[in-house]
Amino acid sequence: MSTGATDRFLGPIRRSVEITIVTLFAVLTIAVFAQVVARYVFNQPPTWTEELARFCQVWIILLASSICVRKGSHLAVDYLGPVLAPGVRRAVAVLTGGLIAIYSAVVVIWGVRLMVIGWVQTSPAMQLNMGFVYLVFPIAGGLMLVESILATGQRLGEVEGS
Repeated sequence: MSTGATDRFLGPIRRSVEITIVTLFAVLTIAVFAQVVARYVFNQPPTWTEELARFCQVWIILLASSICVRKGSHLAVDYLGPVLAPGVRRAVAVLTGGLIAIYSAVVVIWGVRLMVIGWVQTSPAMQLNMGFVYLVFPIAGGLMLVESILATGQRLGEVEGS
């Protein structure tokens, strides 16, 4: 798939992920602020605010992981890479991209299993169906898988060009 076709297909998905992350962060901030105000002003915080903040945080972290994979901003050690021969750099790029892809596939598989279990559970404070909470695992895993494949291809092209 060419870069233009990739951008046309993934562009709206990437943008919606970014908007979702920003929205969830705003919800998390409001929930935590409400909890702090209720705790210190009324001496009785609502029970649902902590749970909502926790669920938002999980969604934010997992969705943002796909952005980190795309941009190559996940945890990495970059001291050795620039001094390696192009063939070794290519092998390292394939190895790391493959490991990220395998991890992402595992997140999808186990996320689906967790989501299926969650459909019969509800959260204690908000009475939210846990299947919706666990839905983020297959979504984020799938996004990370796609981004890892594309990023590995891009990094291989960069090694070839250097």
